[in-house]
Amino acid sequence: MFFFPWRVDVPQDRWPVMNWLIILVTMAVFVLQVSDIIAYHAARPDAHVRDTPSAAPGTATPSKRPDEAPLPKTQDIPGITGKLMLRGWSLRGLFGYMWLHNGLRHLLGNMLVLWIFGSAVCAKIGNLRYLLLYVLLGVTAGVVHLLVSPGGVMGASGAINGVIGMYLVLFYQNDITCVFGFWFIVPLYVRTFAISGIWLILSWLLWDVVGAFAPGASKVAYFAHIGGFGAGFGVALLMCAKGWITMERYEKSLLQMWQERKEGPSKSSPDADYARLGLRMTEEELQEEVSDPPMPPEPEAVAPSPIESEPAPTHLGIDGFIRTACACGNAIRATRQYAGRTVRCPTCKQPIVIPAKTDFFGPAPPRPPAEAPKVKKVRDDFIHLVCPCGKRMKVPAQYAGRTGKCPHCGARFRVPPLAG
Repeated sequence: MFFFPWRVDVPQDRWPVMNWLIILVTMAVFVLQVSDIIAYHAARPDAHVRDTPSAAPGTATPSKRPDEAPLPKTQDIPGITGKLMLRGWSLRGLFGYMWLHNGLRHLLGNMLVLWIFGSAVCAKIGNLRYLLLYVLLGVTAGVVHLLVSPGGVMGASGAINGVIGMYLVLFYQNDITCVFGFWFIVPLYVRTFAISGIWLILSWLLWDVVGAFAPGASKVAYFAHIGGFGAGFGVALLMCAKGWITMERYEKSLLQMWQERKEGPSKSSPDADYARLGLRMTEEELQEEVSDPPMPPEPEAVAPSPIESEPAPTHLGIDGFIRTACACGNAIRATRQYAGRTVRCPTCKQPIVIPAKTDFFGPAPPRPPAEAPKVKKVRDDFIHLVCPCGKRMKVPAQYAGRTGKCPHCGARFRVPPLAG
């Protein structure tokens, strides 16, 4: 059986270059470690070393079972591995252990998690700040480990857990896509599913807490995990409180959620929800923001409509214009001579018929299925949408029929009605 996270639902407005470099440097260091690991196991064939996160060869407490030989001392580890691993209070160990790994499975597991969560955090806070925080979180995790256990340790798990703690504060609402399956020689059953990030991360944290306080010796530095996670969580809260991280209007940090709960529902107005979702509040606000799109001097070659021969429409706006909206959500204002004519929307280039009277909140013309937002699912009182760009959105049911804008690609759309 296997289970691991695969991707996160977080749009990125910059390339996480520093996270990529950290992964490349860690893998390069592991290449230098290969000869050390081979030499160590060749010299100590009786060492029972498990390839688990943050476990260093020969760092566990000797087993109490009489049929297992005690593990060798950490001083026997040669090369760069023995020099940089954390064993006692030394700056070289505190800054070096996070770049080491004791096996390929250990390395690949850590780098996969760092690729998924580190890229999202790095793109959010910036590349230079990310590098500084990654190193400091790793050092903090090492200090917590030394305060609890003096045993040697290596691995990036402490720093990575710090990154996960920051991710929880910044993107607790976003989903995490996971892969689950069974295999025997070849995969027999593989499925993907999405789970809320806050529940998956809290379950990981609970696993570390249980492991840290479980009786018996362990080869996993659980307290390094907990220390790194706590440091990352606290740093992200501090950065949000000081305004050092800018949350987009479609995002909400854990600190913002807590402040809204503390202030009570009376402090939270629909205007804030509209601003966060990229929606407009009222028809008056929509009419104020309507621009004059460039209209063609003459309609395109379309057969004249019978409406042309009818009297001029009487239901016009207060300024004498007909107002309507395209299926893409773009607001259009046209003079009365275009009533019944077909023109092209200046935003999406789709044909649209100008109505005989203002129907700004009337039914929108049909839109090709490939372009329209798709209703993903309905849970509680929310409408779940999937934009053609791939961005998933959650809109309160009371906003059905309103005009919105995708916060990721900027495409405008109408919120569909709540499905039964």
